[in-house]
Amino acid sequence: MPSHRVFRVSLGVFAATIAFAILGTLSLFIPPVRDFFLPYYETLVAMPTWTYMALLPVVSLALYWDQLGVRRSLLFLIAASVLGASAELLGTNTGFPFGEYFYTDRLGAKIFGDVPYFIPTSWYALGILSYDLGGRLGRGRLARALWTAVFMIAWDVSLDPAMNQGGGTFVFWEYPGGGAFYGMPWVNWLGWAVTSVAIAFAFEALGGMEPAGNGLTERWAPVVYALNVFFPASICLLYGLPSAGVIGLVVLGALLYAVHRRTPFVGTLAPAS
Repeated sequence: MPSHRVFRVSLGVFAATIAFAILGTLSLFIPPVRDFFLPYYETLVAMPTWTYMALLPVVSLALYWDQLGVRRSLLFLIAASVLGASAELLGTNTGFPFGEYFYTDRLGAKIFGDVPYFIPTSWYALGILSYDLGGRLGRGRLARALWTAVFMIAWDVSLDPAMNQGGGTFVFWEYPGGGAFYGMPWVNWLGWAVTSVAIAFAFEALGGMEPAGNGLTERWAPVVYALNVFFPASICLLYGLPSAGVIGLVVLGALLYAVHRRTPFVGTLAPAS
C-alpha cells in the first residue's frame, strides 16, 4: 500500500480514536449513560489511549515516508526514539532534566520498569512534526531547533495538566514534589526544550528535511500537529481544568497562524496522491 494511503487510513483511525474518547467523556455527563458505562470506565479510557499512542508514530512515519525515503525515515525514527528514551530514563532515575517524576502503570509495560514503551516513539512522532513546522518559521539550524522546542513545549501546555492530573481520575505520570503549573515544575519545560533541540540537531546530522517538502506534508503536518494538541486540551476542558485547555488552544492558534502565514495550508487539505 502506498505511504500516502497508509497515512490516510492511519490518520482516519487516529482522528476517530480522539473523537471516540471525547464523545465518550461527554456521554458521562448524561446520568443514565454514565451509570451504564461506569463499570467499564477504565477499559473505555485505556482503549483509545493505547490506540492513540500506538498510532502516533505510524501517522508521522507515513506522512514523511515519501519525502524522506526508507533510510532516513527509519533513521529519524530510531534517533528520536533513542534520544527520547535516554532523556526519559535519565529523568525518571535522577530528576534531570525534567524534575522529579514517575510514570504510573496506565500506559502499560515500561523500559527497565521506568518509562512506558509508548513514550520514546511519541518523541519521534511530535518531534518530526515540530521540526517540520519549526523549519517553516526559523531559518538556520539553531533557529529551527529552537522553534522545534517551542512546538514541542506548546504540545505539553495542555498535555501535562491532562496527564498528570487527569481531572483527578486517570493519572499517567506524577510529580511527587508538585509544581506551579497544574502540579508540574517549571523546570520540566527546560527538559522538553533540551531534549527537543537534541532531536532537531540529530535530524540535521542525518541529512535534515526540507520544511513543507511536498504537498502532503505541507498540507497535513499542521493538521496532525493540531489534532495532537487539541486532544489533551479537550481533556482539560472536560475534566475540570478549563484554563489549561484554553491556554493550550490559544498557543496552538497562535503557532498555526504563524505557520499559515509562511506556508498556507487551510483550504488545501486533500491528501496528495
